[in-house]
Amino acid sequence: MSLCLLRRLAAFLLSLGPLALWAAVPAPEFLFPAGGRQGATVKVTVGGKLEPLPVGVWTDHAGLVFKATTNSATYSVSIGAEVPPGPHLVRFYNADGASEPRAFVVGTRAEIMEEEPNDDFHKPQRLTKSAVVINGRLEKAGDVDSYAITAEQGKWIVAAVDCYALGSSVDPVLQLLDERGVRVAFNHDTHNLDALIAWQVPRTGTYIVQILGFAHPPASDVSAKGNAAYVYRLTVTTGPFVRTAFPAGVKRGAKSPVTLQGWNLDQATKTQTVDATQVPAADQLIFVPALPTGDTLWLGLGDATNDVTEVEPNDTPANAQPVTFPASLNGRIGRPGDVDRFSFAAKKNERFNFRVRAAELHSPLSARIRVEDTNGVSLVQQEGGDGTDPKLGWNAPADGTFIVAISDMYGNGSPEHFYRIEHVAPPPNFTATIPTHAFFLENSKTNEIKVTVARNEGFKEKLVLSVKGLPEGVTAKIPEITDKGGEVKVELLASAEAKAASVPIEFVLTTSTPALSRSATFSLRGADARGDRLINDGQVAWLTVANKPAPPPPPKKKK
Repeated sequence: MSLCLLRRLAAFLLSLGPLALWAAVPAPEFLFPAGGRQGATVKVTVGGKLEPLPVGVWTDHAGLVFKATTNSATYSVSIGAEVPPGPHLVRFYNADGASEPRAFVVGTRAEIMEEEPNDDFHKPQRLTKSAVVINGRLEKAGDVDSYAITAEQGKWIVAAVDCYALGSSVDPVLQLLDERGVRVAFNHDTHNLDALIAWQVPRTGTYIVQILGFAHPPASDVSAKGNAAYVYRLTVTTGPFVRTAFPAGVKRGAKSPVTLQGWNLDQATKTQTVDATQVPAADQLIFVPALPTGDTLWLGLGDATNDVTEVEPNDTPANAQPVTFPASLNGRIGRPGDVDRFSFAAKKNERFNFRVRAAELHSPLSARIRVEDTNGVSLVQQEGGDGTDPKLGWNAPADGTFIVAISDMYGNGSPEHFYRIEHVAPPPNFTATIPTHAFFLENSKTNEIKVTVARNEGFKEKLVLSVKGLPEGVTAKIPEITDKGGEVKVELLASAEAKAASVPIEFVLTTSTPALSRSATFSLRGADARGDRLINDGQVAWLTVANKPAPPPPPKKKK
C-alpha cells in the first residue's frame, strides 16, 4: 500500500471518531440455552457483539465455568454439582470494558432443547418425561412453539416460563390445548410479564402446551413476534412444582419451618426449614431453592417476636381473630370476596404502622388494608395494586378495641392469594447503591463514582466505605460518611505505571459496632421494569483500566 493511501486511511479512521479506534465492549443480547442442570456440561451460544474474540467470562460461582470452544461465541459451560439451584450472574469482558451481567439458571430437572418445526399443535414436540425444562426461542414473526405431554386424570399440568425475567424483550403467553385443539387453560402475566398455567387433568390423555410472545415494549400492532434473542426456559411437568411457601415469610435470625405450596406435592416433601440466621439486617427478602424441585422461593423477612396465622372464620367484625401486637400476620384471601379481620387493643394516640407484603412475594393479591371500629366502620384505609403493596400508618383515637382488615381490591381470592402484614419495622440498617455496573479508568487520570448511602430505621453508627478488588496501581480517595448518609463521591486514581486490568470490584460499607458489612448494589431491572427479573440487583461491579480514553457507549437499541 502506498504512503498516500496509508495517509488517507488514517485520516478516514480519525474522521470516524473514537468508535473506529476501539474494539467494542462486549454486548451480549442473549445466552442460548440460558441455563442447564446441576452437574451437567452444556453448549451455550452467546448472541450479540463480542468481537474481538475471545473474551473473558466472569460468573458469580466458582463451580459455574464458561470455556470458549472455538474462536466464536460458543462456550462449553460446566455446571458443578455444588452450584446452588437458581439464577446466577454471568459477565463478559475484554480490555475495553465489561457487559452488564446476564442471568444463567441452574436447575435440577431434566433439560432438553426445542426442536423445530413445532408450530402446529397437530405436530407438537413430544415430551417423554413427566418433568422437563425446555430451552427454546421464538425466532420468527408469528412463531408458536408446541409441546405435547401425556397426563393422568387428577394430576396437575404445570407450565411456567422464564423469558422476560431472563432479559428477553418479550411478553410471553402460555396456553394449554386438548388433543382436539380446544383451549382449556391460558395465562398471560404473573408477578411480571412471564406466564404460568396450573390445570388439573379431568381425564387421562395428551395435552399440548403452547408458547408465543409479543414484543416488549409493545409494538404498534398486536401480533406474535419473533427474534433470535427471544430466549425462554419453559418448565412443563405433571410432577412436583413449588410456587411459594406458607407462611410466605420467616423470622430474621432464626430457622423457621414453612409449608411448601404448589402442585403435585406429596406430604413427605411439603415441609422445609428456612435458615435466616445469617441474613443482613437491611435485607427484606430471602431467596432459597425449594428442596424437592429447586424452584426459587421468594420469602419475606420479619422482625416481630410472634408470627400469627389466620384462623377462619374471621370474615366479620364479630368473629375477628384477636391478636396482640407486635406480630406478623399470615393469611390467605382464600376465595372471591373474602375479608380477613384481626382485632387488637390500642391506647389513645398509640401509633400503628402496618405493612402488607403480598405482591413483592409474588402473590396475585391486590391488597386493600383498613382499620375499622368494632362495628365494621372504616376509619382509614390504603390500597396497593399494579404490583405494589400498601402501607398504613394510624394513631388510635381513643382507648379501645379496633380491627385491621385485609381484602383484595377487585374482590378476587384463591389459596394462592397469600399475604403477610408486618407491624414491626426492621432493625436499624444501612444500604448503598451505585449508578451503574461498570467503570473505566485511564492511566494518570481519575474517575469520580457516586455512591449513595442510606441510613435506615435510625441507624447512627459510624460507617466506613472501601473499594474491594482494586488492581495494582489504582487507589481510591474516599471521604468520610456523614451522619445523614447521602451521596459519597469516591475518586479512583490510576497511576501512570498502572497496568491494564479488567477486574471485579465491590464498594463495601462496614461498621464495627456491631460488626456488619454490606456491598453497594446496582439495578438489573432495566429502564421499563414490569415486575421482577430473576435477579433484580447486582453487587459485583467491574473496573477496566487502560492507557487510552474510555470507549463510547454502545448504541441504544431501537424500540
